[in-house]
Amino acid sequence: MLSRILVIVLAVPVLLYVLISGEFTFLTFNIVVIGVAMYEFYRILKNKGNIVYDKIGIALGLSLPVLLYYRNDISFFFKYLRIFNNQHVVFDMGGFIVFCMFTIAIYQIFESRIQNSTMELLNTLFGIVYISLLFSYMILIREGIPSGKILLLYTFISIWVCDSFAYIFGIAIGGKIFHRRLSEKISPKKSIEGFIGGIVGVFIVGYYFKYMYLGIMNVFKFFGVVKEITWISEPFIAENIFKLLLLSVLIAIFSVIGDLFESKIKREFGVKDSGNILLGHGGFLDRFDSALFVLPVVYYFVKYIIF
Repeated sequence: MLSRILVIVLAVPVLLYVLISGEFTFLTFNIVVIGVAMYEFYRILKNKGNIVYDKIGIALGLSLPVLLYYRNDISFFFKYLRIFNNQHVVFDMGGFIVFCMFTIAIYQIFESRIQNSTMELLNTLFGIVYISLLFSYMILIREGIPSGKILLLYTFISIWVCDSFAYIFGIAIGGKIFHRRLSEKISPKKSIEGFIGGIVGVFIVGYYFKYMYLGIMNVFKFFGVVKEITWISEPFIAENIFKLLLLSVLIAIFSVIGDLFESKIKREFGVKDSGNILLGHGGFLDRFDSALFVLPVVYYFVKYIIF
């Protein structure tokens, strides 16, 4: 219990700092989380006798956040090749996934892999899409949406509060109103009451987020981490109650789905945690499983519905 509290006390301020900090720290954080989480995922598969091309998968997965970060102009990667007619080269995420599939397929051909080769390719490619691609939406939110740093902070606080409120509501009234659980076989403890509590928590975060944000930033300003405090110049989600409620429901839904999806994988392969790097909190994949599903939802919702 003490180790879990220690991790929270140390990790939360660090993560908050990363979300509002400079480019190098933010990009490094993405690379580290993706690398460790992919290692954990591939290890789970390999420990049960599955063959995955983990070195190729991790190398490709680590390159995605870098290419995505410089997606608007990656010409400098190729300036010495002189093979592009257009001097301005824009990174294409769909094309990257095709490139990953071709790379793994070519490797299999050179290795003359036949037995279970299709499943090996799919397992490796799935690790890239599930972890690297989904987590890289952090970059799309921060760099591709106005006031992206603030929206990213809102997203992670919403995920944390959703999990906390779901736990509190589940302990207090779980199973007393709705006798059926969300997913009895995957996670017997998750209740419908807890899910509703998660929605309530996310809605509260959105409604009062400006004050939460200013409080966090004032603390950082006091310690000299930031020099000035800025707020979103565009209308924030809380200014439209209907959109705020809709996004709160979506965040709660996909936060639970992300958690259940990873739990399903662990149950399939008979493991309790993806790793033990975070002491009592398990591995990186355990801690960011909800974020993997929530980040894309927030990105597209804000991009196409809010702005």
